[in-house]
Amino acid sequence: MVEIAPFNAVHYNSQRFGNEVGRFVAPPYDVIDRGMERRLKEDRLNITYLTLGDENDGYATARKRLRRWLNDEVLVRDAERSLYLYEQTFQDQDGIVRVRSGIVALVKLEDPSSGMILPHENTIPKHKADRLALLSSLKGNLEQIFMLYDDPTGEVEKTIDSCRKSAEMVRFIDAGNVHHRIVRIADNKVVSRIAELLEPQRMLIADGHHRYETALEHRKNAGDSASKGRSPSDFVLSTLVSFENPGLVIYPAHRLIRNLEKDSLTTLRSRLSKDFVLEEFDSPEELVSALNEAPSTAFGVWCPGAQLLALAAPKGENLPGPLGALSVYVLQEKVLKQVLGFTAEMLDRKINIDYVKEIETARSKLATKEHVGCFIVKAPTVEQVMEVAKEGLKMPHKSTYFYPKVWSGTLLYLFGEC
Repeated sequence: MVEIAPFNAVHYNSQRFGNEVGRFVAPPYDVIDRGMERRLKEDRLNITYLTLGDENDGYATARKRLRRWLNDEVLVRDAERSLYLYEQTFQDQDGIVRVRSGIVALVKLEDPSSGMILPHENTIPKHKADRLALLSSLKGNLEQIFMLYDDPTGEVEKTIDSCRKSAEMVRFIDAGNVHHRIVRIADNKVVSRIAELLEPQRMLIADGHHRYETALEHRKNAGDSASKGRSPSDFVLSTLVSFENPGLVIYPAHRLIRNLEKDSLTTLRSRLSKDFVLEEFDSPEELVSALNEAPSTAFGVWCPGAQLLALAAPKGENLPGPLGALSVYVLQEKVLKQVLGFTAEMLDRKINIDYVKEIETARSKLATKEHVGCFIVKAPTVEQVMEVAKEGLKMPHKSTYFYPKVWSGTLLYLFGEC
């Protein structure tokens, strides 16, 4: 059983700031580059002053800042333990307007070996160490883990629908024109019903693997465990979305490559031809269109220096297991490692590789010759992600890009004294 609990959320003071909360919130820490961080920190109350801290301060300044914001009522705590409905309205890449709705709640931490909360991606020790330093300093969650659950009957979604007209507490539009809306669910009967419906579900971690593993490590270090009764650090702040939610979208994360040796470029076509059937195209748009209709193991190759713009489909049988059916895994194992010489460490540390969601971004990078090639991958389906997780396997780093992101600073869970 997965334990779901309401909580006293901490959030920006809407009575003081009104609809200006959009100034203070931010995307998750791991999608913020240096330029975006500078822009966000132009507002002295932006949540990135906590999630990213100040350079080389070990998050000590973030702890003091959090305490000051609470004392000055920049941040306030709800009096009632509640669940929260988080709605995000957006246009997908085909121009279709979608609404993704989820429940923000506390989820009791479970070791992945229990099979109740399933990861699907590998984590990087350096990133976990950074998040552990933040969690240990601030004693709370400033960002939400994004989890998925299976609700084939639709009962949870029906219950959520009944809450949409409840008191709205947060509304803003982000720079990507995603409309965010958060509603408080304080009715004890509704809260109990949602928790009851969610408890039998197995949860899949969609986004937030580093933060989830960090929460497990923090609980262990603090000496808190389920055997000693419920402790505040037994729980992690999460947004829970149904697999069947019509607003659930996964985009691919394409691979941009730099600093390839000239020999690797000139021989790329011939080396790929040994294991892949190459179908060439005149434009990236034609390639992407063909890739959308291709098998899940195919990927695109866009390498101007090698005069190669082609769809690559494996000649032989798939690699074994559910991972072998994934475009991103085939690319990693058969091309990045075997043909281009990338190691697992290089991929983890992003040495000579970057990740982009938009083809236009890839085009601009290739035009400046900052990168020499782009491998265009297919996004895994939710069913494929779940199949990998059920087998206890892990996808390559940045295999999925769930869109839109759950924003930081919308709701906070603080279990320490600041």
